[in-house]
Amino acid sequence: MTKLCPRFKPLTLFACFLATGLAVSAGSAVAACDDPPAPKVVWKGCDKQGVDLSRADLRGAVLDRINLENANLSGANLRGVYLGKANLRGANLRKAKLIEANLMGADLTGADLSNALLLSARFERAKFVKAQLPNARLDKSRGYDAVFLDANLKQAILSDAKMEQANFDNADLSDADLSRALLSRTSMENANLQGAMLNKTRLDKAFLVSADFSFSDLSSATLVDAEIIGATFEGARLSYTTWVDRKRCRSGSVGICR
Repeated sequence: MTKLCPRFKPLTLFACFLATGLAVSAGSAVAACDDPPAPKVVWKGCDKQGVDLSRADLRGAVLDRINLENANLSGANLRGVYLGKANLRGANLRKAKLIEANLMGADLTGADLSNALLLSARFERAKFVKAQLPNARLDKSRGYDAVFLDANLKQAILSDAKMEQANFDNADLSDADLSRALLSRTSMENANLQGAMLNKTRLDKAFLVSADFSFSDLSSATLVDAEIIGATFEGARLSYTTWVDRKRCRSGSVGICR
């Protein structure tokens, strides 16, 4: 250290020691892409395409901008990981634990998240195009402006999720639980919501053209100013639903807001 900081005036010497310490600290935080998988590992921006990380313990890892395209992360523990803007296209995340994970801006196009746990996860502006999420848990997650175009969310749980302006066009949400979810201004054109639970769900100003709500439960849901041209509500429960024209449906309304 003395070689790095020759004898100067006290103030100058202090500044030198401080700068050297910061440089050492910064160097220790640099991603080492060849480090083995472990909790809190730093693989920021690393290329891990096609790697096998099945059942790996990566809790709290820093993985932003990482390339995990076609990687095997099935059963991996990814709780609290940071995957901002990560490439997870085609990745296998079956039964992966992504609780409280940060996936903001990540690309999960074609990824398999069947039975994955994403409770309280954040994936604002993330892409789940054609992703497989049947039976996945997304309770209390946040996905503003996320894209689920053509995604499979059959029997998934999205209760209490906040997904304003998300895109669910052509998505399969049949038998999914979206109770109390905030879905204002979402797009669900041609989406399949047959048998879905949507009680107390906010769908105000949503684009629901040609969506299928057959036999779903929309009790106490809000559809104010939603676009429902061509949408199907056969057998749907509409008790106390606030309809597109702000009319409150009577108790026992089924299929038609009475």
